[in-house]
Amino acid sequence: MLTLEIITPDAKVLSAEATQVVLPTESGETGILTGHIPMVTKIVAGELKVIKEGITEFIAVDHGFAKVLGNTISVLTEAAIDVAVIDLSEVESAQARAEQALREAEAEGIDPFELEQLEKSVQFLIAQKLAKGRRR
Repeated sequence: MLTLEIITPDAKVLSAEATQVVLPTESGETGILTGHIPMVTKIVAGELKVIKEGITEFIAVDHGFAKVLGNTISVLTEAAIDVAVIDLSEVESAQARAEQALREAEAEGIDPFELEQLEKSVQFLIAQKLAKGRRR
């Protein structure tokens, strides 16, 4: 059995047991089973899957890192939310506001760091929208 922890800057979002975890990484989905080799990988905004006893739970995660050591997976991410609780209309509204702010920031020549943060915010909102859309 695997132990999964998802931690954001605000709180520990999830601590659960699983038989398999699928991480959204830069090189695609990476499945983790018990006995996996130790690794550290970069997580991209997307859908993390937690599989236990044939039941799959979906978590939308933002960018971050995952560490696999023994049978423990630690995911450090900017944000994470259970796909089941995502309000699609709220996400679409937030995405529209973030994209408008991004366009305004680009036009004003805003600081590149702030621009990057806005882009990452939009990426996470899109990841939530896609994950929720697949689970309808």
